[in-house]
Amino acid sequence: MDIVAELFEPATVPVGGDGEEIDMPRYRVAIDDGQKLDDSTDWLEFANDQAAIDEAQRALADMVRDNLPDGGHLEMRVAIENETREVIYQASLKFHGETAQEMKAETLRATNSALNGSAHRRR
Repeated sequence: MDIVAELFEPATVPVGGDGEEIDMPRYRVAIDDGQKLDDSTDWLEFANDQAAIDEAQRALADMVRDNLPDGGHLEMRVAIENETREVIYQASLKFHGETAQEMKAETLRATNSALNGSAHRRR
């Protein structure tokens, strides 16, 4: 099953006073969950732009919950495109965590890099 189908709830189709289904705007979703890009060609129906945006925000939060903690780095994105193929919303989340040992190693690397750079300039 694709990521979009897992994360996005199908919209409830509104029915008019005469019992006929009302056409709703359609949207396409592109999701990068940090492991793969799912730019679904399927169209999803939402009541309006704001409903699609709200669902995208919920989906991004669900992706984070499902994928953390899984290492110290994670970057996720979601974008919503309307029927005219205009991107109406995009959001991303970048997570970067470090242990004390990783922070010390990075400080040492940066210090060595700075010292090596200044040694090259003195020549």
